[in-house]
Amino acid sequence: LNDTNPRSLIVRLCDVLSSLRIHGVVFEDDTRSEAVAQILDFISAQTSVPIIGVNGGSAIVLTPKEKGSTFLQLGSSTEQQLQVIFEVLEEYDWTAFAVVTTLLPGYEDFVDYVEVLTDSSFIGWEHRGVVTLNLTDDPEGTRTRRQLREVTAQIRLLYCS
Repeated sequence: LNDTNPRSLIVRLCDVLSSLRIHGVVFEDDTRSEAVAQILDFISAQTSVPIIGVNGGSAIVLTPKEKGSTFLQLGSSTEQQLQVIFEVLEEYDWTAFAVVTTLLPGYEDFVDYVEVLTDSSFIGWEHRGVVTLNLTDDPEGTRTRRQLREVTAQIRLLYCS
């Protein structure tokens, strides 16, 4: 299954599932499209076939899953990634940071989890604010460059596509 456009993916998977006696599917792709994960989750819920997503878009962690889905994703969540990032920052005593995001879905959860991690920690984190870049309203990048120059922290946690 080399084609990951939604229609082709659904048709090919349904063809394979209906023609072969399959107990499960291990799926790997090299895209970064969350749509792949959503399609696999839907197919798993509709067919009751376990699907394991191990790389690319299929491993982008979805929450919540479809009712009845047995779709397992072997990817780290944003929360897990942030925990590791903050452990590294703590190890090197890099406590001053700013958050830079785009409007990519999930950015608000990212910002919220950064606040949870810093507020619940005994480390003296110096959160120097959040800059949210709207790249579609700034095609020349003028405002984006200005906003980034205004960030005073040397450490910038990025959430972008």
